[in-house]
Order: sequence, then C-alpha cells, then structure tokens
Amino acid sequence: YFSLLIAISDTFSSLQPTYFPGFAFSWLCLVSHRLFMPKLLLSENREGWSAFHKLLLSLFKFLAPFLKEADLQLASRDLYRGSLRLLLVLLHDFPEFLSEYYFGLCDAVPPHCIQLRNIILSAFPMSIILPDPHLRNIKFDSIPEMGPIPPILSDFASRLKSADLRNNLDQYLLNHGTPSFLTTLKDRSRLPGVPESSTELYNLSLINSLVMYIGVSSVAQAKARSGSSVFVASDPGIVAL
Repeated sequence: YFSLLIAISDTFSSLQPTYFPGFAFSWLCLVSHRLFMPKLLLSENREGWSAFHKLLLSLFKFLAPFLKEADLQLASRDLYRGSLRLLLVLLHDFPEFLSEYYFGLCDAVPPHCIQLRNIILSAFPMSIILPDPHLRNIKFDSIPEMGPIPPILSDFASRLKSADLRNNLDQYLLNHGTPSFLTTLKDRSRLPGVPESSTELYNLSLINSLVMYIGVSSVAQAKARSGSSVFVASDPGIVAL
C-alpha cells in the first residue's frame, strides 16, 4: 500500500503545476486529499515525509512568480488561499512535519510572503509545551526543552556544496581559515550579472544555507566543548553571522 502511495506521489510530481499550469487547482486538491496526504504523512517511520515535502516545494515553486506581484489575479489569489489552507491543516494535524522541514519550505517561499512563512515557523511538536510568554525573568537556558537539538530534515548544506563553499567554511569554523574568508564570502553570495540598482543583489537561498549551517555547526561545537548549546560570542561562527 505504501509503495502505491509513493507511485502516486511520483505521478503528482510529474504533473506539477510548473509543467501543467491548467491542472494546478485539480493538482492541489489531489495532493491534499484526505485519502492521500494523511496516509502519506502517517506512514511508518515517516517514510512518506520526503515525498510530500517534494510536492510542497513544487507548489511553492509554481506560486513564487505570482506572489512577487503586489496585486494577485483572481486565479493566483485562489491558489494562494488554497495553499494557505493546506499549510493550516498541516499545522493543526502534522506540526512535526512543518517543524522538521521548515528550512526547505521557508527557503521556497518568497521573502515578502510573511503569512505563509509565519504559519510554517509557528509549528512545534505536539509533545512540547511552550513556556508562558507572560512570565517575567524567564531563563531560556533553564528550560529542559532548550537542551535537545531539534531535527532538521531539509538538506541545507547542498547549496554550499554546489557553490564550492563547504570546505572553506568548515576550515573557517575550526579556526583554520584565512582572515579574508568573510570578505570573499560576501562577494560569493552575490547573484552574478545583477546590476547595483536591482532590489535582489544576493542569493537568498545561499545566504539561508550559510546561516543555518553556521548556526548548526556553532551549536554542535558549543555542546561538545561545554555541554551547553549557548553561543559563545568569540566563536568564528558567531563572528561570521
């Protein structure tokens, strides 16, 4: 049964809206159907999560050019609302999916789509009880839930490999890099061939990957050194950020 769901998911991926725009509304209804989406996300050992994550990325990839416009057309507005409702269903029924794939999903959402991003970022596992935000003098370091490093299923290091930054960044984070690395890092984050007058000078996806990779590496170094995940201001990663 699960192999059939994966086969259907692969078919949906082949029929994604980028390839068949006229099928976009029907496609969204199919991927969010109660006999498909919940079955895939409730699969054993979360084996269906990556397949549905791929479908969501396909949806956001198609929506991105339309969402860059200030005034949405009727069709694109309806598709946006449908996507919004899909995320709300995931937030209510499968918050762990959103919280563990948040990096890849937020990276696919255009920067100015605050509502979509906030829904994704507001997800947290059902097993966690959030502290009362109205409490005074709360020390986040003392909260037990702050100890474990949350799982991140998105491959945030892939863009660093494709940009040939991974090895140099690792050397810098281990205090083995050259002082000029940060300067070159800024230059290599720029989009090639983009004029200075453009509103998009930098590769935001690459910057997102850099920030995430540096953050994860810095936390791992801090825990290995002192057992605490608290950042140290003098660490190379914090200086880079």
